[in-house]
Amino acid sequence: MTQNTMTKEQQEAMRKSVRTQMTYLFIMILLLFVYTTPIIRYYFSLPMFYILQPVIGFNYQNPIITIFLAALITALINSGARHFFMDYFKMAEIQHRNRKFSQQMREAIRRNDKKEIERIRGEQMKYLPETMNLTQQQMKPTYITLLISVLIFAWLINFMFVAHQQGTSIVKSPFGVGDLMKAYYGFYLWILLYMIFSFVLSYPIQYVFRLLYLKRSVSS
Repeated sequence: MTQNTMTKEQQEAMRKSVRTQMTYLFIMILLLFVYTTPIIRYYFSLPMFYILQPVIGFNYQNPIITIFLAALITALINSGARHFFMDYFKMAEIQHRNRKFSQQMREAIRRNDKKEIERIRGEQMKYLPETMNLTQQQMKPTYITLLISVLIFAWLINFMFVAHQQGTSIVKSPFGVGDLMKAYYGFYLWILLYMIFSFVLSYPIQYVFRLLYLKRSVSS
């Protein structure tokens, strides 16, 4: 289906998708500047210095706990924001339909049935605006939550520099003694730890939010 045969609704959905991708690209570039430019990092870290430092800073004495709690806060903010804008039933319906289209497409390609392939592509394009709109609805809060994540990350960088200066970034583990500020390919070890914590914590948090949504939907 070409640009000329796409409906206005489909074209608008595509434009929204491009704008979303550009916004994410801008945030990723901003994150890179925060990571590499001290003066930008300093100003971005100030809000969280006054908010998080008194609560989870622990006077720089327990950096692993601070990193864990920062990852927990980030996961709660991101998962919670998406939860309030997500229609789980609609998402399940669209995922089921997309899996069905994928299965039909594989069968059509295996049979080399060009007519069926075109039919399936037409059906996919017909439902494209609905899929895009659901995606846009879920992404609405992420612009703010991603900015908050950048602020937390900027604060963590400065926090770890101070912890390193005080000698508290060196920690003991069953595998031996290690420095969280040790760099691998340009990235510090604590960043890997932060990413692991965020990834692991996000799944149970999202699961709990999904259960609460289903429970509320059934009771209503």
